[in-house]
Amino acid sequence: MTQLLIHATGLAALALNVSGLVRRSDRSLRRSAGWASALWAANNFLVGAHGAAALSMLSVGRQASAQAVQGRSDRTRVVHCGLFLAVTLAVGLLTWNGVASLFTTAGSMLATYAMFTLRGVGLRLAMVAVAAMWMVNAWAYDSWWQMFGNTLNGGAAAYGAWRANRQSAEV
Repeated sequence: MTQLLIHATGLAALALNVSGLVRRSDRSLRRSAGWASALWAANNFLVGAHGAAALSMLSVGRQASAQAVQGRSDRTRVVHCGLFLAVTLAVGLLTWNGVASLFTTAGSMLATYAMFTLRGVGLRLAMVAVAAMWMVNAWAYDSWWQMFGNTLNGGAAAYGAWRANRQSAEV
């Protein structure tokens, strides 16, 4: 039963991530990434990567907060971003489990910065780097779903950046 849940959560999270990354809408990307983060949290928990699961759960709140402050003042976005960066660093330190934790924490911090401050091409290129950092966690826990997922997510983010760049060139 556990293997079935690992596969189901990985597949569903992957589908949500990829669908958000290839769309042109940053709002859609943030929303789908929030739902995907909840599923990646379950997936990480099921494979025994508890630190990564905690960071993924924090990502759910980050995505909701980042979406809520879009269109608000720069100060509001910076304050929210700073709070989530501090909490992400604290969770990373509290759940430290070797070198893989360094990469998941750095990846989560980059994603936090990107979700609060970047748009379009920059947001999607940051997601390429985030996928690469989380790949270390996937390897450390021998999670083929996460390896596959990070590869597809990085590719989808690169494609999304290309589409966003093309769209901005057309305008």
